[in-house]
Amino acid sequence: MKAKKLAFLLVAIVFISAACSSPSGEKLTEEQMTAYRTRPAVVLVYSGMFVTITLRSGQQFNVPNYGSGSGFFINPDGYLVTNGHVVDTYVKYMEDKDGYAQKVLTNFIINKIIMEFKQGRGREPTQQEINAEYMRFMREQQPRITNHGAINYVVLSNSDTLRFEVKKFSPSIPDGGKDIAVLKIERENCPVIMLGDSSKLVLQQMIFTIGFPAVVDPQRFPLLGKENTLKSSITRGSISALKTDYKGMSVIQHDSATSPGNSGGPTVDSKGRVIGVHSYAATEYDGFKFCVPINAAKEFIRDAGVEFNKTSEFTEVFNKLMNSVWEGQWFDAQTEVSTALAYMKNEPDLEKLQQLILTRINEMGFLDKMWQQNKAVVIIVIILILVILVVVFLAFRPSPAAEAEPRKEPEAAVAGEPAVDKTKLAEEAGTVLETDINGTLTVLVKGEEVGTFNITSTPLIVGRDPKAAAVVVDSEIVSKTHLKIIPKGDQFYIVDLDSTNGTYVNGEKITETLIKPEDNVQLGKRGDVKLIFKK
Repeated sequence: MKAKKLAFLLVAIVFISAACSSPSGEKLTEEQMTAYRTRPAVVLVYSGMFVTITLRSGQQFNVPNYGSGSGFFINPDGYLVTNGHVVDTYVKYMEDKDGYAQKVLTNFIINKIIMEFKQGRGREPTQQEINAEYMRFMREQQPRITNHGAINYVVLSNSDTLRFEVKKFSPSIPDGGKDIAVLKIERENCPVIMLGDSSKLVLQQMIFTIGFPAVVDPQRFPLLGKENTLKSSITRGSISALKTDYKGMSVIQHDSATSPGNSGGPTVDSKGRVIGVHSYAATEYDGFKFCVPINAAKEFIRDAGVEFNKTSEFTEVFNKLMNSVWEGQWFDAQTEVSTALAYMKNEPDLEKLQQLILTRINEMGFLDKMWQQNKAVVIIVIILILVILVVVFLAFRPSPAAEAEPRKEPEAAVAGEPAVDKTKLAEEAGTVLETDINGTLTVLVKGEEVGTFNITSTPLIVGRDPKAAAVVVDSEIVSKTHLKIIPKGDQFYIVDLDSTNGTYVNGEKITETLIKPEDNVQLGKRGDVKLIFKK
């Protein structure tokens, strides 16, 4: 009985030690998760043109004619969406470069005349006076355009700056258009934001608007440091009304705090899916902001021949990172944030997440760290401890031969407990690790066997990444972490890990399901990679 008490005491110590390990910090809120999931995909858009004007005296004036707005990636190959009015000046300039530059020259001279007239005479000039001064200025100064060019670039959240081209354009709503433009930059593996369904919106639904509001641009608001230029703002609001504009096109009215620089930025739901493109506001009234519904933008995007809701390696890693952060799997998150930063260096939100992850790891207790880093080792150690305890218990249990009645069954420790065959127990105790094998997995690539693996109670990961998968399959069809396998009785429970090419059972694409050994399981639709299960 003393040995039995000792066994229970040791088990209790193990579980109490695990329970007393240090907590790993508070979790992020859902609102914080939404911000982190969406902000890397939002960009700052600069669009317009410039003119260099030279006078007869040699004096030069560099006259910029551009504005800034927001945009967001919808495709990892560099396609993004913004408002039509954000790129309107650039589009008009590209249609007639010399003609548009001449208009800028004329406006520059007229504005210069009006400003100097007001300074000298203290009043606004009449149209006749403007015309007279204009003719005099042209005659005496002989201004000419010595250079002009386009301003067309986007700045990513990690400061990467690339020029864009306009793939499809619709002018602003006042000009009779949809106020949507599809742009393209030369960059792969861009951070993508998923598009939702604006037909399912309801009144007072919580939303978030993301972008670069002009009122907090450090160039316009000098109280902020220049390092804030590429930090997008995310403001919370709700849907005020679902309306139509003067052409009958649907618009979403909301009350998120925005300013002109938000134009072209995404408005998202609580899950981070885009439900609208911020378009315009009633500037004289607060709380009247409007979005183009994302379903209307989807039609425009399809017409441009661009695929949306398409993931990339960065998107997959980033989503796994956010899931690991949400679940408190800090060592997994540490690996994933390093991979994400390799794709998108100097991204401020990723750097902030990296600091958060390191802080959480430093706060963890010893057993927490052991469990998250080496789950398999911890499980094996626990099994070995239990085996030792069973052996100790059996070694100290009284022998039936010592009883007064040789043929009497050994007395049970508890009323009704069956007699124990010590030899059988010893044999079972020595084979605990062997009986943990629940089956085998054989991998075939294009008909050739590449390996057979044991399936145990520990989930088995199949994928292309040797750092993350126990079963490594070197095939472009297979994702880095493609599939998880868990035995369930005489069947196997398989879970697709958001793979790119999918998992198919008997020809049907699955997310998660129970299968039998005779089922046909393949990675990707073509069937180059097949899995054979045996019990």
